[in-house]
Amino acid sequence: MHVKYLMLMMVCVSFSCIAYEPLSLSRLQTLLTEPNRSDVDKQHDANRKPAQIMRFAGVASGQTILDIYAGGGWYSELFSRAVGEQGKVYAHNDRLTWRFGKKEMLARSKRQTLKNIMRFDQVAIKEIPLSSSSIDIAFMGINYHDLFFTHRNRNGERQIMRDKVVDYRQAFSHIKRLLKPEGVLIIIDHHAEAGSGYEAANNLHRIDENIVKYQLQSLGFVLKEEAFYLQNPNDDLEQSVFAKDIRGKTSRFILKFGKEGQH
Repeated sequence: MHVKYLMLMMVCVSFSCIAYEPLSLSRLQTLLTEPNRSDVDKQHDANRKPAQIMRFAGVASGQTILDIYAGGGWYSELFSRAVGEQGKVYAHNDRLTWRFGKKEMLARSKRQTLKNIMRFDQVAIKEIPLSSSSIDIAFMGINYHDLFFTHRNRNGERQIMRDKVVDYRQAFSHIKRLLKPEGVLIIIDHHAEAGSGYEAANNLHRIDENIVKYQLQSLGFVLKEEAFYLQNPNDDLEQSVFAKDIRGKTSRFILKFGKEGQH
């Protein structure tokens, strides 16, 4: 019996069955106040509620987290503080999101005191070079709509942002492979009107949450939980998220997905 127990333990370790204890809300809130965190970053805490978001995601010391479409790395840095020296954070951007996040990310990388962040710059989601079953949490903060952001109008001129939409099937089938058996995928984005389709991604930088649910569930993800910390009933869903009176205060949905077969 003793030999069987040892063999079971070895199998569990080989499949990364390590149970991480999620950090408490008070511990996560303490991370936000660390003196070497920039005042610019701290200004967004009230609107983004990162301690509650990380608690909802189950962030723990020692984990490996993939920040998809990390932009300038605001969340990447928080994750790196939370997982600690024994953990790892991968900050990812494709060509489009790198275009908008490059300046901030490079500045953040220069001043970063923690050494547990690795960047993937200008890499398509489907080409993120990580091993299968290596990620505890895949996180996408207010960027799912960017999969479908192909053009915008500036000063009366139509600007092409992508040649075509990102194939969500290829992208998130890959993310599913990267997640550990008990890993989770967290999606946060700006609410759009139900039935607004992909055009809301171009005109308003929003997306109907039903699109997200349908697409991910069609790939074998299971919706485990929703959170409502970032709801704003006063948000006009037909307004751009960059409009002066709503920027930073939009109504956002928060979804947690697992893989089929999770307990």
